Amino acid sequence: MGRWSWAVAVLAALCVAACNTVAPNRLSLADTAQLRFTAIEVRSTGAAINWTSAEDDYLRSRNLSLTDPALVRTPEAQGFIRDLAARRLQAALERALAARPEGARPARLVVTLIAADIPSAAQRILIGGSPTIRATIEIVDARTGTVLTTYSGDRGIQPAGHGVIGVMVDGALTAGGMDDLYDRAANDLARRFRTWLAAGA
Repeated sequence: MGRWSWAVAVLAALCVAACNTVAPNRLSLADTAQLRFTAIEVRSTGAAINWTSAEDDYLRSRNLSLTDPALVRTPEAQGFIRDLAARRLQAALERALAARPEGARPARLVVTLIAADIPSAAQRILIGGSPTIRATIEIVDARTGTVLTTYSGDRGIQPAGHGVIGVMVDGALTAGGMDDLYDRAANDLARRFRTWLAAGA
């Protein structure tokens, strides 16, 4: 499967998921406030990921050609990309929850990454696209393993520069310290999750 067909598959997964509504928090505001998150686990096996810059990072790390799409479809390459996506999403959640007051009830976050579409510069010049990440987040009681509530049906999405000029400006901003496209979407999803937590049932 070439890069463009893979991108279409990811977009299809995101579009289907976008039809869902955000599941409500089953915990009351008081119960949610009692939670103390002790660990965040991100599972990315099976996630549909379109992320050309991560593919290029893998190829460069192995001194491989950047022009052969078959090289990023190997199990090793896909594992590299999924692991990177998981680590970056975990870091975004850690940042978003860092200032949250901790309660007394220990709980874990089990995150399942469903899809990530991080459009390349070429894609954004030709057809546009915004970085988008889709995931579900289970809040699990750390003592019993019981799933207390689940955040699902939402996505993180942020704008990115389109067209030749937009891509050039976006690249300059990123080089100057602005979050890259993956972190923009991951941070947005993490912020949405934090807001969902604060709302309670």
